[in-house]
Amino acid sequence: MAVKKIGISRDLIIHPGETIAGVLEDRGITQAELLLRTGVSSSYVSNVIAGKKGISANFAMGLEYALGVPKSFWLNLQANYEAELLELDEEQTITEEEQEKI
Repeated sequence: MAVKKIGISRDLIIHPGETIAGVLEDRGITQAELLLRTGVSSSYVSNVIAGKKGISANFAMGLEYALGVPKSFWLNLQANYEAELLELDEEQTITEEEQEKI
C-alpha cells in the first residue's frame, strides 16, 4: 500500500529574500542601491537575499521606504516562512504510527 505524503515540500518553501531579489530585478534596483535606501549593511542585505537571515522589523521599514511595499507585507512574509519551516520540522518528527492516526 502506498503511503500518502502530507504537508509541504522544503523545495516549495520560499525565503522572503527571493521575493526581495525578484522585486529588485523587476525594478532595476541593485543591492547596493537598496542598502543605501534602507540604511542597513551590505552583508545584511546579501544574507537576507541569500536566505541566510530573516527580515527584521527595521529592515521591513526600510523596504517600505525604499520599495513602497508596506512593512506589514515583509513582516508577514517572514512570519509565514518561519511558520512553514516549523510545520515541516514537525512533520518530519511524526512517526509512521502517529501518521496512520491522522
